[in-house]
Amino acid sequence: MRQQVAIGVVGMAVIVGAAGCSSEKPPSEKTSSTSSSTTTKSTSSSASTTTASPTQPATGNPPPGQAEVTVDRVRQNITGNVVCTNAVGNFNIAIGQKVSGVAVVLTPDAATVHSVILGNVNGVILGYQQGMSGGQATASKDGNTYTISGSATGVTAALPPVMVTKPFEIRVTCS
Repeated sequence: MRQQVAIGVVGMAVIVGAAGCSSEKPPSEKTSSTSSSTTTKSTSSSASTTTASPTQPATGNPPPGQAEVTVDRVRQNITGNVVCTNAVGNFNIAIGQKVSGVAVVLTPDAATVHSVILGNVNGVILGYQQGMSGGQATASKDGNTYTISGSATGVTAALPPVMVTKPFEIRVTCS
């Protein structure tokens, strides 16, 4: 069981790294706006800076290029870019920094969630991987806004390690 979780966490870390690397486009494909956030657009991806505060209530859909992430009903403070890309028949969403950010891989129509990694939440790397026991995830799509929710699992660093499961919700509007 622990080996399956470890394999899933490593797999999700690879997805986060790939999503972070895939957002870089040649200078000829980039456009920027001058506002409090930078927006990068191309035909297959978009990125902008987002920050979330644990004290701000969620109302409506997030603005384009923004995300709201809650874990165990607590809003997460995630700083960094929102990157949405189509790749190899999947839709990839990366939020925040490569190591501490959030990554989602799902079908473009949001019918199937393949994986979710929520990064380090209170000392536990939480994630969901399709086909592995211990978690679940569903998604819906409203225009350019994706809502992904479910439960993610992880293993504590305590001795002995303890498997934990936490509910999550990600709402992101791709620009």
